Formats: sequence, C-alpha cells, structure tokens
Amino acid sequence: MFLKPLHRFLRTAGFKLTVWYSGIFIFSSLLLFSLTYFILSSSLHKQDREGIYSKLKELSSFYQTGGIKSLERQVSVRKKFERQSSFFVRVADESNRTLFLVIPYQWVEFDIKALERKSQVDKETWFYLHGMGSKNRLEIASAPLGDHYFLQVGKSTGEREKILERFREIFATVLLPLIICGFGGGAFLGYRAFKPVRHLIDTTRSVSAGRMDARVPNPHTGDELEALVELFNDMLARINSLIQAMRGSLDNLAHDLRTPMTRLRGVAERALQAGPEAGAYEEALVTCIEESDQILRM
Repeated sequence: MFLKPLHRFLRTAGFKLTVWYSGIFIFSSLLLFSLTYFILSSSLHKQDREGIYSKLKELSSFYQTGGIKSLERQVSVRKKFERQSSFFVRVADESNRTLFLVIPYQWVEFDIKALERKSQVDKETWFYLHGMGSKNRLEIASAPLGDHYFLQVGKSTGEREKILERFREIFATVLLPLIICGFGGGAFLGYRAFKPVRHLIDTTRSVSAGRMDARVPNPHTGDELEALVELFNDMLARINSLIQAMRGSLDNLAHDLRTPMTRLRGVAERALQAGPEAGAYEEALVTCIEESDQILRM
C-alpha cells in the first residue's frame, strides 16, 4: 500500500524535473571542480618547473664563470643565508658519482643513492625520484655542465600536493551541501514550474463535479503555461455560456409544451365526464388533433 503512492510520485513530471535539474547542477559542479583542479595542478606544476629550470640555469652560469669550486661556493653561501632551502642540488661526474650534494633535511625520505644508479645523458632531461614510504616525489632537472660533469636541480612536490590535497578537502566538505542545494533547487523549480498544471488539474476535477464556475488562477508568468490557462478559462466560460443558453432554451420549450399538454388533458377529462352522448368524444378528438399539430409546428 505504501509503495503504490511512492511509485506514483516517482513517475510524476515534477519529480523527473527535480532529478534532471539536480543531476545537471551536480554534474556541472563536478565538471567545474575538475576543470579548476586541473588548471590549478597544471599551474603549480608549471611554476615548479620554471623555478627548477631557472635555478638550473643560474647554477650553470656559476660553473661557466668559475668552475665547480665557484658553483659549490655560491650554493654554500646561499644555503647559509636561506632559512629553508627549497631546492635539491647535486653535481656528479661522468661515472655518476656524487661530487657535491645539497638537500634540505626535510627531504631525507628520498633515496639519493638511487640517482647514482641512473645513467646520465648529454642533454637536459626531467625525471622523478620517489620517496620511501611517501607519496611525495622529487622533480629533478639534469643538464651537462661540460668537462664530463652533470648538474641536477630538483624540488619536492610535497608543497604542491598539500595545496591540491587542501583543495580536494574543501570540495569534499562542500559536496554534501552542494548535493542538498541541488535537490532543493530542483524541488523548488519543479514545484514552481508545475504549479499552474496542478491548478489546472484541480479546476478540471471541480468542473467534473459540477462546478461550472471554477476557473484556473492566472500564474502571470508570461509563458506558454499562462497562455494555456487563459485559453482553458476562455473555453470554460464559453461552455458555461452555452450550457446556460441551453438551459434557457429548454425552459422556454418546457413552458411552450406545458400549455398544449394541459389543454389536451383538460379536453380528455371533459370528454370522460360528459360520457358518450352529444358527440363529446368526437369533439375531444378534433381538439387533440389541433393541439398535436400545434406541438409539431414548434
């Protein structure tokens, strides 16, 4: 018994409109989040790479002007004055042995020895070094310095991942209110959109019950539903006028029929009272024929 009204409600146009509106709203929100997330991730990735590449070129210029000693000296000086180094710097020889290394203490999770097992190429390359027991990665740019030396500059993706994770947490927090707002907005839109239709149904039921004066309230929306309501009310007014005219015609016809029928009855009663003498029946029949002709001419 309970499932039948529920099934009827699920088949209503208002519920379908609510589902469609909510679905489109939620899908658009997810699409907007995905697009924003992609743009933010790409922007942060591009920013990190530009910083790494700029640092790589800067340190390469130090090597070109003063050799590896000048490079080490500049890196060491900057490390002293920087509160927190944000770049990984490594210089390796042609055998990929580490000659000089600067790595922030918070990046100890990365296996630097793995870099010595990686083959070097005589061109600028990009690669990642994964952390041990962590999702963070070390994004590294490698470039040859000359004299069979290689310079590697990298940066952890940890800060970038923190920003993206915070963005995901914010969206997850607003997702439930977003879904509620979607369904609430869909329900309100469905209720407002089909309000004239409900009034139309109620008025039709009232007319079926005999209330010919019932009319659909004008929604004043200026759309097709308002035009439909006006046409429906005009149709009801014309039908009501036609019914009233038919009632008047029937009343007049009944009045016109009542007079001849009364005469026929009176003639028949007089004939019965007079008896068969004096030609009463003949006179009564003649009168009946005349009254019948009068009725037929109506």
